[in-house]
Amino acid sequence: MRSTLIFSAALAGLALAAPRPHPQDINLDAVDAAPDPTFVTPPVDVVQEVVTPGTTDSDDTVTRRALDVEKRDGTCAKQPAGSGIIPSPDTASAFSADTDLQAIAQNAYTPDGYTQVFVNLAGSLSASMYMGLYTLPSFDTLSCASLCDQAQGCSAFNMYIERDPSLDPNAASCPNPPSTTNYKCTLWGAPVCAQEATNLGQWRDSFQVVITGSNGYNKNAPPPSIPGFTGPTELGGAINAPLDASGKNTYITFKYYPFSQSQGYTPSTCASACTSQTAYNSRHPAADGTYVTCEFFNAYVLSENGVPQGLYCSLYTETWAPSYGTNYGQYRGSNRYTVSESYSYSLSS
Repeated sequence: MRSTLIFSAALAGLALAAPRPHPQDINLDAVDAAPDPTFVTPPVDVVQEVVTPGTTDSDDTVTRRALDVEKRDGTCAKQPAGSGIIPSPDTASAFSADTDLQAIAQNAYTPDGYTQVFVNLAGSLSASMYMGLYTLPSFDTLSCASLCDQAQGCSAFNMYIERDPSLDPNAASCPNPPSTTNYKCTLWGAPVCAQEATNLGQWRDSFQVVITGSNGYNKNAPPPSIPGFTGPTELGGAINAPLDASGKNTYITFKYYPFSQSQGYTPSTCASACTSQTAYNSRHPAADGTYVTCEFFNAYVLSENGVPQGLYCSLYTETWAPSYGTNYGQYRGSNRYTVSESYSYSLSS
């Protein structure tokens, strides 16, 4: 499993408060040094799969399966029939060009509480924090959204149309069987974007799996409340805190967690970092016995060029109002780093 990289004040000074705390720039050196986010491609040969990230499937297991691009040699066993139309002629190119299938995606309803982030693409998601796949009887975005709403931690879903073989392809006996058309719904525990719709299908012996009508949706709902903290409070960007009324810097440090199968958009991770930081500081007090306590944190999704990378947590000794959430991102060369899903929590008194 990929390790989650945590940067703290104790690590080579990377996360020490800047001499000039306003603004607190995103520590891009640390972000660049962290592991890349883990991207998972859902399987094409299952009707339904439920994944509990971080428990039932390790990063290594899911990643190995996602990277398996070898042709499968099957048994010619009959596969479950899909519910979609089968274009004529029954070829991958005809499927990809079929305007009736594309119109289904283009006319799909955007469920309440969600934002459509892409529509009618030719690829399904290969993204972070894969939570499962469902084959539906129709291109039903409402049902897919309902599945997401029922799955704890689900932040997004992908609804798409896939050309699959009607028989399990075998190189000798049935290398290119007739197709069937499936409506598929996948769930994700981190926000998604069009740049992640890179799964264009695969070859199964001589049968070509292809995708059309791929729509992506991000959940608009705030993250859940966290025991021991008040919040969440929605912010426009990341917190840029000034010195406090006595001229002291209230910024403590940051933690950065790349998205993976064990790490999605979970502000509770930042809450744990906040309490752990206080515990660490209490074990390492100043000469006079005092130590800094974490009273407030800001959790947000950090994206690079539009692609979500990980969960970024900024820790403070004092609560700051939403009006200080003014850091919307930074540039490094031609790369743009942006802030989204930014929320704050304060330690309960």
